[in-house]
Amino acid sequence: MDTFKITLAAIVLSVVSSFAQETTQQPDAAPKKVKNVEAGFDGMLAMSYGSSTFGINVGGPSLKYKFTKKFKVGVGAFPSLIIADDKAVPRLAVSPIIEYNNWMFITPYYGYDNKDKQIWTFGLGYKFI
Repeated sequence: MDTFKITLAAIVLSVVSSFAQETTQQPDAAPKKVKNVEAGFDGMLAMSYGSSTFGINVGGPSLKYKFTKKFKVGVGAFPSLIIADDKAVPRLAVSPIIEYNNWMFITPYYGYDNKDKQIWTFGLGYKFI
């Protein structure tokens, strides 16, 4: 009778341990989601030139799509100081952004000048934050 109890106990322990092992070996079924879209403020300083206008741009709010860890494309708003006709004027620019590592290529649009011409510039910036 003792061997029967020992055998029965061994079978029960074996069955319980096999179920316990199966449940702990199951991998997580939910994969981690990667964020491809990011929105935020860019800590960036840029210089741009075009349309007889020189612009000093700082980073503002932006929305970007991340293709890889280093390459992003998006759009942003840049508080700027533009120098045209020997005058410095603060303006808000809107621009498409191409970002690689911390370098940004921008094409700020400032609206119209006093001669009803659109003001576009092209520039390069560096993202510090």
